[in-house]
Amino acid sequence: MSALELFFRQSCSREADEITQGTPIYKQRAPWGHFSDTSMELAAAPPGITDLLTQRTILEHLFLKRPTEGEFWYVIVAEWIEQLKRYIGLPTTRKFYHQRTNPGPIITRRDYAHTVDVVHEDAWRMMIQWYGLTDGHKPIKLVVYNYRRGPEIEHNQNSFKVMLSVSSLEDFHHVKFSKMEKVGHIEYKIRQLYCIPKDQQSRIWVKTDTDSEWRLLLNRDKTIGKCLDIDSDFVRPTVALEICVEDEKWVNAPQDATEIQESPTGPLYEHNIFTDLTSSWEVDIHEQIDHIGKSLVDNLHVNFSAFVQKAREFVDERDYHLRQRERDIYLRETFIEDLTEKLEDKEKVLDAQLESCERQLNECDRRKKEIEVECKKQREELDRLEERRRTEFKTLKENFEMERDKFHSELQRMSEMYKIQDNRIKLDIGGQLFTTSLTTLNRDPESMLAAMFSGRHELKKEDSSGSYFIDRDGTHFRYILNFLRDGEIKDGTIPENPNLWRELLTEAEYYQIQGLVGYLQSLLHNLPQRVESPVSDTTFV
Repeated sequence: MSALELFFRQSCSREADEITQGTPIYKQRAPWGHFSDTSMELAAAPPGITDLLTQRTILEHLFLKRPTEGEFWYVIVAEWIEQLKRYIGLPTTRKFYHQRTNPGPIITRRDYAHTVDVVHEDAWRMMIQWYGLTDGHKPIKLVVYNYRRGPEIEHNQNSFKVMLSVSSLEDFHHVKFSKMEKVGHIEYKIRQLYCIPKDQQSRIWVKTDTDSEWRLLLNRDKTIGKCLDIDSDFVRPTVALEICVEDEKWVNAPQDATEIQESPTGPLYEHNIFTDLTSSWEVDIHEQIDHIGKSLVDNLHVNFSAFVQKAREFVDERDYHLRQRERDIYLRETFIEDLTEKLEDKEKVLDAQLESCERQLNECDRRKKEIEVECKKQREELDRLEERRRTEFKTLKENFEMERDKFHSELQRMSEMYKIQDNRIKLDIGGQLFTTSLTTLNRDPESMLAAMFSGRHELKKEDSSGSYFIDRDGTHFRYILNFLRDGEIKDGTIPENPNLWRELLTEAEYYQIQGLVGYLQSLLHNLPQRVESPVSDTTFV
């Protein structure tokens, strides 16, 4: 039984109190409009049934529930559901041209003249309590099974071929089971079918089709669908029951099955998953809990307006932040568009200059041919002029390409600078403050700094400076940051000081920066072959 059902189950006792006081609930004004006493006798709930506002509050939530594996859903005629929604004031897709009337007892029979719908088990229990079940109609209970495509209601049970492990393949029975049925109940039904005595042990073998291998199911508490990985209502597994011999040995395994000397665990289940085993003492407990639910419902009605007001304030605040963010995005997009237009204009100018140079080159070629006919001297002079202009054109082209590469490099650096400015972080390393970016700290994903600022751990800032404190010596931390920024150690950036290399190696190992650790270890390994610097150790500290 769900918490919501326990919460509202006996709210109808309130109507009984009001009838005792002389004012039946079905003659009161409904919250969705004003009606006379005569019309409300048709539109509101009759005496002894929970008021329509409470019904609507409960069912509105339950009708929105999505199927979850293992839950039960009940079949109800769709027309009765739509009439109920109209009656209690919930939105419906059908048009009704008459006044709201009580839908009467629940109709579950599957008739060719009606379409059916399903409701959650919690909604079914509440509606059974309020409206009852039509005579001659029985509850139709379905279970939710998690197929590969997602959880869905199981409308068709699978047909199983059951047999004894020592029987021939032609000696079997067809029995239908739900995919959510427990292995213990299937074994119990087969034992009952073949009249196996209670004092004899048994276990079951299964295979999904004739070509698959036999599998031994030892856990009776598991569901058969998950054990066999069934994903269709049309799979017909074969189940064989093996009986233990007198010396407690398992020697009657099915043909082609590997004998395993293990006994099953868990009890045999006499009842299937669709059997309702609610006892009388549960009803007494429900009645006591329902009195508590009545007072809680009243408190919900009182605090509902305050909750709605707070919800509206929250929505307004979120809307303001979203609008502010949208405005910032619009400004950034405008800036990028303006910059793109300028680049396009500049590219057009350069293309025009290039075309002009090409036209000049063609003109030179034409003049060259004319001069060759007139005079050899003029031809030589024209050749020199052509060579000079070709050189100028090549220079212009090279300058253009250099300017274009320089511009793309500048654009990339500006983009990286924007990212760094947006993710600026302050670090307090042993009392020394360092300012860097989140991009630099995450440059080595295997380092301790990347793990600290990956977002998986909650870090505490200092109240005064807003920095993150790390209890290490900050003397060499600038070398750590420079390595993360550049991705390498450039020649001349670290002093030729073996003691400094060892101290820096200690810090690099602490921060788990493997690239820097490897570089420093190679320096120290080649130390005997290197010429020591005459500068003292204290010069670079």
